Formats: sequence, C-alpha cells, structure tokens
Amino acid sequence: MFAWKVFALISVCAALLWQGRPAYALAYLLLLFFFAAPLVLEKSGQRLVVERGSKERFLFPGDEALVSLEVRNPTLFPFAWVSVQDSIPSNLVKGARAIRPVFTLGPRQTREVTFPLLARERGVYRLGPLRLFVGDFFGISTCQFQPAEGETVVVYPQILPLPELALPSRLPFGSLKALERINPDPTRLAGVRPYQAGDPLRTIHWPATARTQGLQVKQFEHTVTVNCMILLDLFEGDYEVSRFFVATERAVTTAASLAAHIIKQGEACGLAANAVLSEYWPERTDLSHDTGLIQMRARQGTQQLSALLSVLAGVQPQGHKDFLSLLGESREYVDGVSILLWVVPVDTPELVAAAGRFVQQGQKVLIFAVEKVIHHSLVAVPPNSSLQVFAVSQGGELQP
Repeated sequence: MFAWKVFALISVCAALLWQGRPAYALAYLLLLFFFAAPLVLEKSGQRLVVERGSKERFLFPGDEALVSLEVRNPTLFPFAWVSVQDSIPSNLVKGARAIRPVFTLGPRQTREVTFPLLARERGVYRLGPLRLFVGDFFGISTCQFQPAEGETVVVYPQILPLPELALPSRLPFGSLKALERINPDPTRLAGVRPYQAGDPLRTIHWPATARTQGLQVKQFEHTVTVNCMILLDLFEGDYEVSRFFVATERAVTTAASLAAHIIKQGEACGLAANAVLSEYWPERTDLSHDTGLIQMRARQGTQQLSALLSVLAGVQPQGHKDFLSLLGESREYVDGVSILLWVVPVDTPELVAAAGRFVQQGQKVLIFAVEKVIHHSLVAVPPNSSLQVFAVSQGGELQP
C-alpha cells in the first residue's frame, strides 16, 4: 500500500513536469484511489450502525442459541465487503472456532447476521467487543471499527428433576396442614357441608347440591406456606483439591435443583452462600452481596426462581469465609424459616452440632453432602425427623 502511494505521488510530479493529458488523468486516478477513496471509506464506515438483537439472554447447559446482529448503512456509499467479528468466550463457541461472516452492504441497506452459541457450562459470559471490518471494491484499503455494544449471556446451573435426583417423597416440600384454620387452600378439597348464611357463592359445590337437593358448599384444607432457606457452602478449604471443580459444581447443581422443586411446589425459598459473584446479578433490592457472602430472602414465584438461578449461575468459591461463619452472619435471613437445607461437601461433626442447635429452636435441618457422608445414622432416620442427611452421589443423584 505504501509503495502505491509513493507511486501516486511520483505520477503527480511527472504530470506537473510533462503537462500531458494522459499524465494528468493517471495522476488524478491514482490520487482518487489511494487518498480520496480511503478517506470516504473511513468516514462512511464510522457511520455504520450495529445493533444487537438483545442485551442479555438466559440459557441452560446444552442449550443452543443464535446471536443476532443488525448492520445498517445509513450513507449513500456502497461497501464492497463488510465483515463482523464478535468476541465469544470459548465455553459458548459452537464448533471449532467462531464464525466471521462477510457480506456486501449497499447504500441505505440493512443486513442481519447471526452467530451460533452453545452453552457448555454454567457461568456469566460477556459477548464483545464487536470488530467491524470494511473494504473497497478494489481491495486497496480497509478500515476496522469497534462498536461499543456488548451482550450478557447467563448460563443457569443444571436443574435435575426429583426422579433423577432420587429424592424421597417424604421430604417436607409442599403445604403443611395448619394447626389453626386461618388460610383455606382452594386446591385442597376436604369435603362438603350444608350451606350457611354468609358462605360465598363461589364455594357452592353444584354437583353435591344437585345430588342432595340442598345447597352444599366446599370445605377446604387450611394450609400455611413453608419458608425454606438453602445454605450453600463454597468455602475452598472445605473441598478436597483433587475433586474441587466436580464437587463444587455438583453443590451448585444440587442447590439449583432443590430451589426449583421448592418454588414449583408453591413454597418460598431463599439462598445464602459463602461465595463471590461474577460481574452480573439480578437487580433486586433484597439481594445482599458482601465480600464472600450472598444472601436472598425467602420468597415465592417464578421471578424468585429466576433470580436464584441467575445468582447461582455466577457464584464462585472463595477462601476466607467458612460455612460456620455463613451460619453466624445469616441469622437475620434464617430466623423464621421452617426448613433449612444445607448443601455442603461433608457432614462434619461441627456442622451436625450446629444443626442440632437449630433443631432445638424448632427448625428442621436437611444436610446434603456432595463429597461423602460421615454420620450414616442420620441417613436412615425416620421421615419426620428434624435432622436428616442425604448423600449426593458422583452421578449427581441424591440417595436417602
């Protein structure tokens, strides 16, 4: 390129000396190709608009998706070729390498390009920065630009259904019968009785009314909602070095699976973990994320489940706050919770002793050990016991 520019300058000098029409024509043509055209290409390229189809997306491991980009040329300058390159983390690249499409872009034209994604493992990933390349028809000059837009991809942890986890049905997830009849559950029909003045018309049981020839109303079981709290141990010192990655990922998967089951049963679930967060977390006012400590109050609904999974997608182990510290610093979030689910590597004597103190306060503690079980006697306890231990097998299954 430099040699051609030097040649263009020599041609201009020759044209001034010879003052011939062919020499002037050649000089003007070379000036146009090597000086004016690149300037126009650069100015027009700076006006190209690149927009992403979304700012963030949520996937599960194994999911595939397409990143959509819209490239718009608002100018009257035609681009012989345009190439877009997106910076995609290796855990999201589908295939051997990332795709770099090349296409033409005429005046006032818009083109849509897509990149395939494959979510390989949980995490919070950042796509970008984008790199945009443009060139002229003669291949003489090219320009490179870097649009500022990026995209966040949140890959949730894997969720295993209860049949695959082999969780015993006696686990107390679900509405419990209330001691006082204060909260009728319309999904739990307990029987019928004769109509009394003041009964709502919506409670009339019409089939029973037709059968008995007298107004009959439905009677419902009265229930209360169970508040559950998952406490996830991600202290580096509690895990064996040889199985660190596998065990910590199994712990996160277990926590996510339990949270999904609890919330889908209509119960409230919260989370506390001695972990650190990556760059992304849900914008919730009830999420506390201090150094080495993450806390979310127990709530119901799919929005809560989405927030829990988003947090679990970004949690990473840390090395300065152990599980007993987590228990001590989460008192505000744990008090008033009916069931505590501890996801830990090993059910150590210290943890079991701490669980006993929570049991004395009237709470139920279920311990899920993802590496090994020490207290085998707590595995075979009756279903209604206030303290139970479950072993998470190497394959990710929970065994009673």
